[in-house]
Amino acid sequence: MNTKNITNYKPKDFAELLGVSVKTLQRWDREEILKAHRTPTDRRYYTYDQYLQFKGIQTENDVRDVV
Repeated sequence: MNTKNITNYKPKDFAELLGVSVKTLQRWDREEILKAHRTPTDRRYYTYDQYLQFKGIQTENDVRDVV
């Protein structure tokens, strides 16, 4: 799977990418550990930026100050 060309992931694909189950993603969403985005029809989806954040990789939009 070429991850950089995909902008939105279905829960099944995102779970596979992270090496966890879909049930784990659903629990993390409920517990606000890793919040899913929602479509207008209330379906969950995840983004590549969320993948990078989960893996601890800094994104271009990440503008934190180092103290």
